[in-house]
Amino acid sequence: MQRLVCIVIVALAGILPAGASDLTPKQQREAQEIYDIKCAKCHKFYPPADYSQADWDMWMKKMSRKSKLKRSQDELLSKYLQSFREKNITAEPPR
Repeated sequence: MQRLVCIVIVALAGILPAGASDLTPKQQREAQEIYDIKCAKCHKFYPPADYSQADWDMWMKKMSRKSKLKRSQDELLSKYLQSFREKNITAEPPR
């Protein structure tokens, strides 16, 4: 079932948020890998657009520490997820 969801999301890649397009395809893949390994491993996708900027920043800071992200990983993942906030997209990042 997850694979089907991923296929659908990848097929809808044209709706990837504008901020994500600021990332190179390699950076997008890296951000997705970080998300899969450090975020999705433990919990479901929480749509960034469902939170105020202050709340989102607080959770990103807490979870970045908890998942032991390197600064570069935190910045890349934050930029990738921020693009979902900007477009108010609630679909989970492709895996």
